[in-house]
Amino acid sequence: MFRVDGDLKLQAVLDGPPQRCRLARQLARQPGWRALLDLDEGAVTAWLDRQLDALGAATTVEALAAIPHHPGVLWGLWIPLVHLMGSVQRTAPRPCMGLAGVPGTGKTTLGQAMAVLGRAYGFSPVVASIDDYYLPLPTRTTAMAANPFAIDRGPPGSHDLQWLNRSLDDFAADGQCWIPRFDKGLAGGRGDRSGSGRHRGDVFLLEGWMVGARPFPVGPEDPHQGASAAERAWCARCSRVLAEYTGTWERLHGLVLVVPQQWRHSLRWRLQAEARQRRRGKGALSGAQLERLLRCFWASVPPHRALQPARTPADGAPPVVMMATLDGRRRVVDVGPPGAIRWPAPAQLPSSSSFSASSMG
Repeated sequence: MFRVDGDLKLQAVLDGPPQRCRLARQLARQPGWRALLDLDEGAVTAWLDRQLDALGAATTVEALAAIPHHPGVLWGLWIPLVHLMGSVQRTAPRPCMGLAGVPGTGKTTLGQAMAVLGRAYGFSPVVASIDDYYLPLPTRTTAMAANPFAIDRGPPGSHDLQWLNRSLDDFAADGQCWIPRFDKGLAGGRGDRSGSGRHRGDVFLLEGWMVGARPFPVGPEDPHQGASAAERAWCARCSRVLAEYTGTWERLHGLVLVVPQQWRHSLRWRLQAEARQRRRGKGALSGAQLERLLRCFWASVPPHRALQPARTPADGAPPVVMMATLDGRRRVVDVGPPGAIRWPAPAQLPSSSSFSASSMG
């Protein structure tokens, strides 16, 4: 179990030798975390001193303090991710990496953190979400018309793979690319494309729930026990469509998986995100729509089938280089190489077409 005390914020650790020693002791007790960073237990204190030297500028401390996070997220997720990106850069110029995170993990927060930490460590990351590459609403509506959930964004087939592949190729060629913008507040919460922007950097990080998802043989209990015939047919259709994404994933140099302890945490996080949308006066999905959305995600890309690290990686698939588990408050509770992290139990979904937050997990 990964643990960093909540009072060990960056400024406190920089200001207080006792806090620094306590953080070093807590990190040294994390074998999975140390394996990620190739650290012996006795090397953690010196390693931490070097990180604090890099992070000690007042502008860095202030910028990180402005991003709501638990100290365990900084040391258990963000810093290892930055170091992984740095390692890949030493072997591949302008690398592209993937991060698979459940809906609600926090792409905006991650992007903010990577921008701050990239400056501190001397490189510039470009963070994009696969959501940015949703097809325009009319095209997406047609592409998703066959699904039994009345959901038109998220599943395989709702993305503009041509543009996504072009972004990855252009970035790999000269470190810059055009990325579309998707506004989830448009069209009454259904969302639509809202322009594009040009981005430059040293490493490209593609984030999204289904990044790296592989086609899988659909069995009689897929996507979950008690699924309807329509859900099983949709699951089989999505597995076939995932084959179209294989060429995209082959462009990635590594994959990071961030999963919740319980799958129902994702619903809570998305409810919080939609509430923020509503407070800003933008279109937002209702609780019932979100439940249907997450059920659609599960039926489209069951994570225990399409995302769980394969014992024998497929040819061309990006290697899973890191896994992290979050609790309901988005705190890191486990982190390490994929073989050392326990995969969450499959969600228990009822057979009816509606379900509650308490039933997803």
